[in-house]
Amino acid sequence: MSDRTVLELEHITKSYGEVAALSDVSLAVRGGEIHAILGDNGAGKTTLLKLLAGLLPPENLSGTISVLGQGAVIRSPRDAIKFGIGIVPRRPGIFPGLTIADNIVVGKEMQGLIVNQARIRKEAARLMEIVGLRLDPADKAQKLTPAQQRLLMITRALSHETQLVVLDEPAAFLTSGQELSQIFRAVRTLAERDIATLYMTRRPTEAVQIGDNISVLRDGKIVVRAARVDFDETALIQQMQSQRIGDAGYIDYDDLGQPRGWLDGIRSLFTGNRG
Repeated sequence: MSDRTVLELEHITKSYGEVAALSDVSLAVRGGEIHAILGDNGAGKTTLLKLLAGLLPPENLSGTISVLGQGAVIRSPRDAIKFGIGIVPRRPGIFPGLTIADNIVVGKEMQGLIVNQARIRKEAARLMEIVGLRLDPADKAQKLTPAQQRLLMITRALSHETQLVVLDEPAAFLTSGQELSQIFRAVRTLAERDIATLYMTRRPTEAVQIGDNISVLRDGKIVVRAARVDFDETALIQQMQSQRIGDAGYIDYDDLGQPRGWLDGIRSLFTGNRG
């Protein structure tokens, strides 16, 4: 882990009506750091993800974002890519009929009218090796396992000179501990290459296993920050418990697993985000 601060959030606040989805959130992530954001349904993880993906409406939003020490205004997925932020969504946006290589480069601007497939597959193979996706880049993506789909999405994020990878519930849809181990290995490889990771999860055991540091997000606020030496899974579980009484009126649709329209689906294919 380096001393280089890749991402810094200062006093981020975002409200939906009278409910604060994020409230005075400040956070710093260094190069090579695996920083787990631990929070239950409705804690604000999805809003934080949208903020970094450039999908958060500017209304009722305040605070500042810095990337590599420079102020960053992220108003669109293109801005997120420009600042070296790669989003890996909970539901992988995969084109099953395209090759693995084409899935990795989808959404990137291709120069000229002729696509050099050999060059694309060579670059895809290089990125796939980083995350441990040992398949033929020319194979179709339709037969990938859930873990391989997740690794493909991480590979796609790396294709944009990424400084920070944001993983949203990476264990979702995985079917075994072995598959989760594949994801953990990929994340640790990113750390070895000085790429920072925000690992968003509602599962304390995952956060404790993979994180260098953990921030607990509860009711839109960061209520605990812990370094690995201080991890206490029981205490983390207790800190996750919402203090809101009844229905606060804020619905986290990603936590509920509900789609929100065709436009979000299209965005996911090109930005790695469901919106």
